[in-house]
Amino acid sequence: MPKPEYSMNIDKYSESTGHGALMITGDTHIDLAGQMTLLNEWVANSSDGKIASRDAMKPAQFISELAYISVLEKIDSDLFFRLSGSEIRKMLGRETKGHRLVQFPKLANSQSGVRAIKTAFASGQPVSGTDELDQNTIHFWLRLPVMDRSGEVTQLICHDRMIDHSMLEAEAPRYAMNRTIGRAA
Repeated sequence: MPKPEYSMNIDKYSESTGHGALMITGDTHIDLAGQMTLLNEWVANSSDGKIASRDAMKPAQFISELAYISVLEKIDSDLFFRLSGSEIRKMLGRETKGHRLVQFPKLANSQSGVRAIKTAFASGQPVSGTDELDQNTIHFWLRLPVMDRSGEVTQLICHDRMIDHSMLEAEAPRYAMNRTIGRAA
């Protein structure tokens, strides 16, 4: 079976809907500055029509966001956490490194979980969105596919952040409440 070719056209960005989120295929619009910083690093390391490799991503460029970042790896048909920041561990209630995504059913079954992850892997493009969790909290999420050392897309760099409504004006002033579809960049 031939290896899929993962590429992107950085010059031809447009939004396209799919699976309850929008795929980032260009003209970026993300509500959180930290997610935009991470996306910019991904785009800067995507060249010659190829998406960024995990090794090319320089954490120093998004050091203030490391607490909100996790790395998921696809092995066969399973997804494993390879890395998770302190806020991810806090959000999920325990250490995630080495654990399967399905061991966190609330995340796995959410809009930002398996569906978004499958979309990012299948398209080779970033996927982003929001989930209004309750009357007071919004989950902002971003899924960035990256190539491993073999040139295959087996990992995602994920950014997840919970924002209390009282902090929206300061943290995400462009966010529109009660959207039916999450926004991509």
